[in-house]
Amino acid sequence: MKSRHGISALMLAAVLTATTACGSGAEPSGSEATSMASEAAAPESAAATTGAGTSSSGSASAEAAPAEEAVITITDFEYMMPETITPGATVTVINEDDAPHTVTAEDDGGFDVDVPAGETVTFTAPEEAGEYAVICTYHPEMSATLVIG
Repeated sequence: MKSRHGISALMLAAVLTATTACGSGAEPSGSEATSMASEAAAPESAAATTGAGTSSSGSASAEAAPAEEAVITITDFEYMMPETITPGATVTVINEDDAPHTVTAEDDGGFDVDVPAGETVTFTAPEEAGEYAVICTYHPEMSATLVIG
């Protein structure tokens, strides 16, 4: 039981310290005091929610939406493609084979990426939606379809 009271007293002390440290002289509202107590009680969860070194304001995350990303894996001389890729997305190509490959648009698709054996490279997907026939220029029997949509 004493441990419970000690934790409560510690939390209260942290809230009072934080309130006085602000120096504004104004008492925190009920929601501010609750927020301060929650942050004092669980600093790890607050850091995990906002991310280290990032702003906790909601507008920053809405303005800076993460870039779309897709992954193509080449294994056993076959392309493993995602179902669709967002136009203009960053495409990561992972070559798990011991031979070099390319990800080349068969027609005028605007991409021709060389992927050395065991390496990973990136390129930008076409901006125009559609289906793009893909081949490996080193191994013409390798083919797939890249769907941009």
